[in-house]
Amino acid sequence: MELNEYYVKQIFRSAGLPVLDGQITYTPEEAKEVAQQMGGDAFWLKPQMMTSAPPYTDEELQHKFFATTPQEVEQSATLILGESFHEPNPVFSSTIQRLYIEQATTLDAFCRLVFRVDFENPGITFSICQNTSQILSLQIENLKLNNDFYKKVCDKLKLKKAGIKKQFISILNKAFQLFLSYDAMAIELSPVVCKNEKLIVVNGRLVFDPDSLFRFPELEQCRETKLGHEREALAKKNAFRYTKLNGNIACLSNGIGLGLATVDLIHKNNASVACLLDVGTNPTIKSITTALKLALAEPDVDAILVNIFGGLTSCKNIAQGLVDASGEIAIGVPIVVRMVGLDATEGEAILRKSLIPFYYTSQIDLAVQEVIKQAKEGY
Repeated sequence: MELNEYYVKQIFRSAGLPVLDGQITYTPEEAKEVAQQMGGDAFWLKPQMMTSAPPYTDEELQHKFFATTPQEVEQSATLILGESFHEPNPVFSSTIQRLYIEQATTLDAFCRLVFRVDFENPGITFSICQNTSQILSLQIENLKLNNDFYKKVCDKLKLKKAGIKKQFISILNKAFQLFLSYDAMAIELSPVVCKNEKLIVVNGRLVFDPDSLFRFPELEQCRETKLGHEREALAKKNAFRYTKLNGNIACLSNGIGLGLATVDLIHKNNASVACLLDVGTNPTIKSITTALKLALAEPDVDAILVNIFGGLTSCKNIAQGLVDASGEIAIGVPIVVRMVGLDATEGEAILRKSLIPFYYTSQIDLAVQEVIKQAKEGY
């Protein structure tokens, strides 16, 4: 289950995490008024849409969605609101209808932090990334952060100043407690930046288990469930096919024949498919990344089965697409990967070097049994 950015920021703020001041707006006049109330000389106008990743890039934040005065905010909002939205980012609404006006700051990332449920080793994993590389991964023992954990993290980031270390440890504690309190699948702080000796969480992500929603009624109003033909259109634009079904397992395959056969196997094992994503016989890394984002954005998906036969399709491209997607969004459900054929060994190696929580096999019967088991049991 995914939340829009402004909901995540509300939750972060209530948990005491240092986020930037911001407010949702629907008209240029509202945008100007919010900017005036916040004050300052730099503002972001962030589109809030049905996406599985922020519908803007860092470059766009620095230019297209950036303003320096309330008047500029109003002028930019007039141009942006109602604008048709298109690639390179996935989007499930045809026009921009609301903007999150936020005080802007530098985008020079200090680091990216992730707490997530570990699929391969039952428990919780914490990781730190700088730029696009992971620099540290630790298992959390006994659901507690201890002094040894803080020391390893601070040493890895070469934190020397006492004030910065204190702020960083506070952020770690608050993020971890938020992760535990909502029984979340993952929490991302991306990025955390340092400005004038102060750490700020610029953006973030929370991934919840939909089955636990009944324990958090306050999240019901935040749930993003407005799905429609936009997904089919987005799939077509990225050269793959998207078919919405009524189950809880997402299937990604290369070829409609293989995809339908996979759906049949799942049904024969008394389970059902939520959506079928056919990436074709010669998919690009970008189309694989987009397809996985679509599957992860489905609120009813409890597990994903990737079933690839490498004839014309390179399994390396499939694997790299999955890895690229995992670098942009939290993967909050188990993934079972079955790949055979062209570049399957290289594809498996790419996956095993990544942070993706996956189960790998070359046997389709075993893959189907495992994905059904994971959909029932979760992590």
